[in-house]
Amino acid sequence: MDAPADAPVETAGVASSRGAATTDAPHIGDLELHAACDTSGGQALAQVTLPRGWHIEEAHLERSGSFDCPISVGVTAAGPMGERIMYRSELCYVDAGAVAKRIPTQTERKVFVHVEAACDELAQACAARLGARAEVVAEQPYPSSAAVDIERERARVKREAANDFAIEGFSMEPSDVVYECRMRRYRLTGAPVPTELAVAAKVEGYMFSIGGVAGSMGKGVAAGAEALLGAGLSSGLIGGVLGKRLRERQAAAAAGQGVAQEQPTGRGGCPDGASFELGAADLLQWRIRDSFCLVAPEGRLDEAASTALASMASTLRLNPAIAREASAQKQQMVLEQRQRTQMNIAQQQQQFAAWQQMHASQRAAFDSYQQAWFDRSDRQHAANMAASAANFSSAGVGTGTASYSDAIRGVNHYTRPDGTDVEVSVMADQAWVNGSGDVIGTRDGFEPGFGWTELPRQ
Repeated sequence: MDAPADAPVETAGVASSRGAATTDAPHIGDLELHAACDTSGGQALAQVTLPRGWHIEEAHLERSGSFDCPISVGVTAAGPMGERIMYRSELCYVDAGAVAKRIPTQTERKVFVHVEAACDELAQACAARLGARAEVVAEQPYPSSAAVDIERERARVKREAANDFAIEGFSMEPSDVVYECRMRRYRLTGAPVPTELAVAAKVEGYMFSIGGVAGSMGKGVAAGAEALLGAGLSSGLIGGVLGKRLRERQAAAAAGQGVAQEQPTGRGGCPDGASFELGAADLLQWRIRDSFCLVAPEGRLDEAASTALASMASTLRLNPAIAREASAQKQQMVLEQRQRTQMNIAQQQQQFAAWQQMHASQRAAFDSYQQAWFDRSDRQHAANMAASAANFSSAGVGTGTASYSDAIRGVNHYTRPDGTDVEVSVMADQAWVNGSGDVIGTRDGFEPGFGWTELPRQ
């Protein structure tokens, strides 16, 4: 924030009868320094400079137990003409890839959104409390000049990401960081009285790989998990709606890799309007930070935004004690997250090793079955060949073969009286032999006469 480092934090004892603001707040020109105290407990939560006539209406502290910042501070400031500014220090979320989704976190899971969408969500929630609907009419820079130094803020997010993991000698660099800030103005339709709305917010976060968190062994598991996921999708083992969505996501990611380098990437490596690309083993820790919702009667929004909102966005500082408590809880949550991540990686390693062992056993059983089948087939083939050879050399097969040969040559076989074989043309119906051993063939029942003997046909 842009407030002086030595500016005092007001204590609960100087709070006014309103419960959150002082009646004798210090003056800085036309501005007054106020302390935001917890309405229920009286603890000083923050200090902020507001224009004269504005006061702190309500302040509260939430301990949510989220991963990045377990404490969230809410402050509401009210103006003299019915204006109201509602501040929230942060809302924390996590977005995860296909494999990393299995890792438990204490953070609400939510798909990453850009700052415009975050502002729209906050605007609709604020409008719903008024029974209205918000419509965007304009877009402006974030009201704090320091917040719009994008490169400086991205470097801060990167340092905070590295510090989050600098626990017990553990260190890493985020694979990507994102920082965005914007203010959007809205028209409220359906409100009881004509009302205008402005929402300002920051969106920041960092992405890291589960393989990077767990070391080289974790990288291997993450790579193996991605390979198994791809194999399951390509082979059809992962079917149904889940398989369809994962395949669509893979196709979209593959198609976007070539296009992403050609698009402007002024948002933490993510093209304008595009969703943050996550690998199967990636986690994106992100948050909506320093959000302001300004509600004002029609015609009062511009003045309230340029004075009260700009001052509040630039000067609001959290109580250092609360910041230290949040930092300590954050470090504990990071340590627990690291331990859960390592346990999950070890479990994935065991599951992957068990899958490999099962696959090897199944492969060995299949190879044994296949070899036995080949052996049985070889034995059956040898038996069939032996039987075929025996049948081929038998009389039945020989007679058939000889008959086939006689038919090709056009002869019939007859037997002489001495038992020898003689061939006669198939043109003859009968064969005869005389005493000299001469053989003739006749047809149509012709008999050669005395001295000729008919031969039997084989």
